[in-house]
Amino acid sequence: MDSVKDTKFKCAMKDEEESCIKIELKSDTTRLSHQELVKLTKATIDSLVEHEPLLSGLPSDVTIEELKSQIAVAQGQAITLFLNRGELPKLAVVVPPHNTIVLDLKKAIKRHTNLSLKRENVKKKISWKHVWKKYHLCFGDIRLSNDNENIKAYGITNKVELHFIKRRREKNKLIKS
Repeated sequence: MDSVKDTKFKCAMKDEEESCIKIELKSDTTRLSHQELVKLTKATIDSLVEHEPLLSGLPSDVTIEELKSQIAVAQGQAITLFLNRGELPKLAVVVPPHNTIVLDLKKAIKRHTNLSLKRENVKKKISWKHVWKKYHLCFGDIRLSNDNENIKAYGITNKVELHFIKRRREKNKLIKS
């Protein structure tokens, strides 16, 4: 209970009472149920995300990974890439700029896409093996074909737009697995 009181005191000292959740305690023996604590935690996170300029634009059901990514972008430790998905809205993908290979970028696209679908309550499962087999990931006219190549080698920097193009079928070519 002392930590709750300390939190109220710190918020009052910063003159940010409007962004802090006020908790009325009847006595020191008052206990919160699990559901009340979860509700209080969500309300506090929503309030912080809403009032903090650094976190603006994040959804209310933000994940820890998204918070860390947003902070890394603000500190210059990560870059944001935008994936053009045709008719669907562009998807922002955050990756570290150093030592990121194309395979890491593909994994980040997979994570961000699955999270986006989950938020939209889409129950459809994507076969990523099929996606990477049928489509190239591209930056401008450059195909990101080598999964082990660093993204800097392709000239990818902050706020660039990536897109998919359909792979052409190569006739009479033997592919060894």
